[in-house]
Amino acid sequence: MSSSTLRRAIEQGLRYQNYPGRFSGDAIITDFRDLGDQGCFDVIVRHDLGELRLLAVEELLSNIVATSRWVLGKPLPITQLRCDYAMPGHVEKYKTVFDCPVKFDTSSIQLFFNASVLDEPLPHASPQSSRLYASLCKEKSIARTKGTVSAQITQLIEGSPASSPSMADIANLLHCSPRTLRRKLQAEGWQYQQLADSIRMKRARKALADPLKPITEIAISLGYSDHSGFVRAFKKWTGVSPSEFRKKLFD
Repeated sequence: MSSSTLRRAIEQGLRYQNYPGRFSGDAIITDFRDLGDQGCFDVIVRHDLGELRLLAVEELLSNIVATSRWVLGKPLPITQLRCDYAMPGHVEKYKTVFDCPVKFDTSSIQLFFNASVLDEPLPHASPQSSRLYASLCKEKSIARTKGTVSAQITQLIEGSPASSPSMADIANLLHCSPRTLRRKLQAEGWQYQQLADSIRMKRARKALADPLKPITEIAISLGYSDHSGFVRAFKKWTGVSPSEFRKKLFD
């Protein structure tokens, strides 16, 4: 609320999304894109949550709506919600909470809104408070992730986007054996390949949102030696090919 604009508030919130909430920044990851006249929250959720997956998604989406209202001092002007799951039995609640057209069984989870509000001055902006709260968030985030193996691995993988290090490489960097690393990851609900794939999938989906970027170029940037390898991996992650995913984004 003390940020200068909604854009700045979103940047700060997503930077420290691993700190608050039951799912944030771990089982569920949020990204944001400015598409010109539209702002877009991309939500990526681990599929192994089972029955909790819908709860995690709905909690996060409703929190975005509520928090944006507090920050803006008015409702977020949502234009569309896309959900990658079947229409739930309580779909009428979506109309009350989001007040916008909703599509189900899509290729991704995305919340779109009118981007004109991104750079409006916020009613409770306070540079001094913003700096103070940002520093507190940073301290809490560091304390929280310092002993979290999945967070450390994520940082190492993100540091080499075109060539994800192997589990043996990661274990060596973290001064432990691959067996110990595997055990610690499992205790946090992850497998190494699952974690690496989630990071690649997030990058791929974000890159595919640029209609001018060739799919082969995206594949190479993610470390794939050929187009077909990337297509197979993307189908495994999402159930559709990169070209199909891109087409659905702009339907």
